Amino acid sequence: MTNVHSLNTDEVMFDQASLWIAKMDRSLSKQECQEFRAWLLEDAQHQKLIIEMASMWDKMDSLENLADLFPEANKKSTTSVENIKAEHKSKPWGLALAASVVLAVLVGLLTNNHFFNAEQEFVRYETVVGESSTIYLPDNSKVLLNTNSILLVRYTDDFRLLKLQRGELYVEVAHDKSRPLSVVANHKIIQAVGTAFSVQVSDLDIELIVTDGKVLIGGLAKKQSANEKTLTIPKTGLAVSKGEIASLSVTKNVADSVVAIDPKSIKQSLSWRQGNLVFNGETLAQAMAEVSRYTSVKFEIADEELKDMKIAGRFKTGDVKGLIGALNNNFNIKIDRVNKSLVVLRKQG
Repeated sequence: MTNVHSLNTDEVMFDQASLWIAKMDRSLSKQECQEFRAWLLEDAQHQKLIIEMASMWDKMDSLENLADLFPEANKKSTTSVENIKAEHKSKPWGLALAASVVLAVLVGLLTNNHFFNAEQEFVRYETVVGESSTIYLPDNSKVLLNTNSILLVRYTDDFRLLKLQRGELYVEVAHDKSRPLSVVANHKIIQAVGTAFSVQVSDLDIELIVTDGKVLIGGLAKKQSANEKTLTIPKTGLAVSKGEIASLSVTKNVADSVVAIDPKSIKQSLSWRQGNLVFNGETLAQAMAEVSRYTSVKFEIADEELKDMKIAGRFKTGDVKGLIGALNNNFNIKIDRVNKSLVVLRKQG
């Protein structure tokens, strides 16, 4: 059993629409136009979703140029490109959002893990325990969202904003010097122009690993909201470069720290992207705490000295059966499966 689930139909539909919006920025080739029309014909919900996303990302002009590709049967419907385009032009952005609430609700119902927050102009992504998801943003940036995570996304003409409310992400940032991408987590701002990095939020700190390029770190005051002005980070801000890991404190009493991290350790820390957990000398207590992020099964270590046992190996995330088998056979640990939700680890003999 593994937690790397294939996306359900609604999630795939949402990601496909995101990709089409991104492609429209550079205009579609003749072959892509044919593929786009075929995609529209596949499912009646495709048209509703692409129109709503175009309105949300302010891409109605691009979509209007492709109006002839929409199925004839739907061109006179109330959700046609022309009608929504006219409505979009006639109202300020905030009012246009309010007018599109009905469609937004439809999209929310269709995509269980993705919904549009009309009031805050955010798109929300969420993964449950044991689930991961790949998100393609309109600028071709790519986000991998790890288990039990919540991410809010907002794009404007001036900035790209990701608010990580819970969990962990890895983002490959499309280069756009005029519009930096900012990840906000626990009042910390992590900003990049074109790079790749991971961010993990915990109660104590924020872990940042940069795998390509450089990012700048800033901060928000407790009552500040993230907007174009507050997302401006001075060049003197803390910089974290490729091959470095930062621990960003969520309290004022502890200073942020940045140290170098070797490629092997980076690969180990980010092995979740391939659906794996890799341990190389961690204690059993540390390893089981990490494993617990990917399953609803709880683990208890009955013997104190067992907690400090060093373990190594690669395990599939969420594969409880395989994990306890390896602990029993390779590390001589007795496994008591109390029930479906609780496993107790004890010393043999």
